[in-house]
Order: sequence, then C-alpha cells, then structure tokens
Amino acid sequence: MKIRPEILDHWPEVSARFPAGLDLEATARLRGAFTRAREIKNAETLLRLALAYGGLGMSLRETCAWAEAGGIVSLSDPSLLDRLCKAAPWLGDIVAALIAEQAKVPAGRWAGHRLRALDGTSICQPGADRTTWRLHVGYDLATGQVDQLELTDVHGAENLQRLSYAPGDIALSDRYYARPRDLRPVIDAGADFIVRTGWNSLRLLQPNGEPFDLFAALAAQAEQESEVQVRIHEGVTGAAPPQPLILRLVIRRKDPDQAQAEQKRLIKDAKKRAKQPDPRSLEAAKYILLLTSLPVATFPPADILTLYRFRWQIELAFKRFKSLAGLDMLPAKKPELARAWIYARLIVAIIAEQIAGQVPESSPSGHGKTGRKPIALASHENCPRQHPRCRSRAAAMADRSQLLRPNSSSSL
Repeated sequence: MKIRPEILDHWPEVSARFPAGLDLEATARLRGAFTRAREIKNAETLLRLALAYGGLGMSLRETCAWAEAGGIVSLSDPSLLDRLCKAAPWLGDIVAALIAEQAKVPAGRWAGHRLRALDGTSICQPGADRTTWRLHVGYDLATGQVDQLELTDVHGAENLQRLSYAPGDIALSDRYYARPRDLRPVIDAGADFIVRTGWNSLRLLQPNGEPFDLFAALAAQAEQESEVQVRIHEGVTGAAPPQPLILRLVIRRKDPDQAQAEQKRLIKDAKKRAKQPDPRSLEAAKYILLLTSLPVATFPPADILTLYRFRWQIELAFKRFKSLAGLDMLPAKKPELARAWIYARLIVAIIAEQIAGQVPESSPSGHGKTGRKPIALASHENCPRQHPRCRSRAAAMADRSQLLRPNSSSSL
C-alpha cells in the first residue's frame, strides 16, 4: 500500500476520481484557499502542490523544486507554506466530498442491517510522545470503505456521536465508546449498536432500577456464553428520561490462554505505575462484555459476538492509512500546516485505494479461508523493505524525478 510518486504523473486519472459536482475553483475561493492568481494560477495547481507535499511526503523545498522543474509553478518555500495553511479547510472539504461519494455505493446488508465500525486513531507531531491529532473514522464493513471521517485535536474525545446514523445501521465500537449519554441518541436515530464495555465503564442497574452486581452475574454464569438485561444509568440531571434505557449485556468467557494474557498485561501496566492491579479488573479480564440494543428474537448472543468480531476490519484500515500509506509520518508542527498535510495524505490514500481496489472479507484470526483481494495500494519497487524516511536524499530526489516525465507508462 505504498503510495508511489508516479501517482501524480497520472493526473487525469487522479482528477477523474473527484466527485463530478465538485468545483475546485469555486470551493477554493469560498474557503479562502485561493483568492487571487499570482504565482499559483488556479485551484487545481494548488491542489497538486498540496498532494505533492502531503500525499507524497515531499518537504516544502522538494515540493517547490518539483513544481518548478515540471513547469507547474515557481514559488518559494515560505509562500508555499502560507498557501497550504490557508488551504487546510478546503482540503478537508475535498476529503469529505470523496467520502460522501463512496457512501453512495449501495451497501451490503446482513439480515437487513448495515454494519458499520466506529473507531479513532492517534496522529503525533514530530517529537511528540502522545496524541496530537485524532482521526475519527466510520467504516462500512460491506464495502470496505471509510464512509465518515472527522479530524480533531487531542481534546476531541471518542464517542458514538462522531457518527451520523440511519435506520438499519448497526454500529460496532470498542470500550472507549461505552458512555452513558451517547447510547440513547443512536437508538433515537433508528440505529442499533454493539459496544464493548468494561466492569467500570458504566453504572449498570437491574431493569427495575435496583443495583446490579456484575461480578455475581459473572460468577453465576454456567455456559461460555450468556446474557442478562441491564438498565443504564444515564447520569441525567433534572427530569428523568421518559423510558429507562434497557439493554442486553452479552457475556462470553474467554479461553484460559486469552484470559491469562490479558491479566498479564494488566499486571505489567500496573507495575509501570508502581501500583497493584485492581482484583476486579483481573476478574473481568476473563470475560468479553458487550452491550447491545439489538432484539434477542433475531440476534441471539452467538450472533452478537460474531458481528462484533467484524470490527477488526477498521483496524486494518488504520494500518493501511498509517503504517503503510504513511499517515503516521506527520512532519509539521504548525496546526494549520499539519491539517493540510493530513488532509492531503488522506486524499491521495483514498484515491489510490479506489484505483487499487480492496475488499477484505474475513478476519485474519477467523476460521476458514479468507478469500481476500490484495489490500496493497501499490508496491514500492525501489525499496521494498526499507522505510521511506531511511532512504538517502539522492535516492528520494531520483524518485521525485519520475514525476517530471510527461508520458509515464508506469502503473499506479
């Protein structure tokens, strides 16, 4: 899934991937990205510069050299930096337009429902040891494509309301999304959810409002899989909601090896903080806990667990966009420039994935044959095993020179 520099050599094919109704010139002027023609004569040129910088990972200086050598435009590094910072909101609009176009593809359905995964991934600026930006992604599991996306800074929390829902949707999310005030709006939109939860993520009650003893329910579980009805304390102040939020808590006992591995992880994490692990956490590590709003008549516990396992596909999407397409190689610290870089990288990655085509069909840890199509965007023929940033500057510039050929016949 390496994004090869030759992709911009095929500009007609790349530009054809933009939605038919997207007017680059008008939207750039509306967003203030392009106000008057000086060195850069039109919005398309500005977009090509942004994609060269963010999409292909060139530095500002390399982008200017590439543009001048190719007869595209002649401008200085500071001028390009200023233009890219102003273009960040416009580039975000282009990403949204590409994703909206993908969302028009008729979605496959499972028992009349559309499966969607929601998750977030962190992006760090140079030198940072913690999250600087957070990308919130909605992923259609049938089409294998991102259908919603939002970029926030480190303060943008992960929650179910990052995604918009339609009747028949089933949202799959991990334990970070088990928040009391975020569950009811999904149901109100006509959708359902399967959300993993922890022993202390939510305050659980019995359906009649009495306290619910989770660990007593776990100890009483005779089968490997079971479920109980629970009421969610939503933490609402003032007037109580008209109806209590009653959900199903699906419980699955892990295999001994899985449980032991999770307990070892908890003990190791506690030692790093010079603390003792909570005994309740060690006990809960033996189980998988899923909250769902789906009806038991059509979705028994085994089906809920099976559906949740499909969530791994969004993890592969993050791997493609970060480890393989280079979204985790953010070079900019200035917020406006960082946004422009991230959006440009996403534009190129989405288009390259559309050109290559990929539809993962089953989990790598699942049973049976996978029957998957290749997920690579493009191979990196010059350096298959070496990280792009480890290559010499001369080698990098040799690759850049390939972009200057007007009639390249190499594949994307």
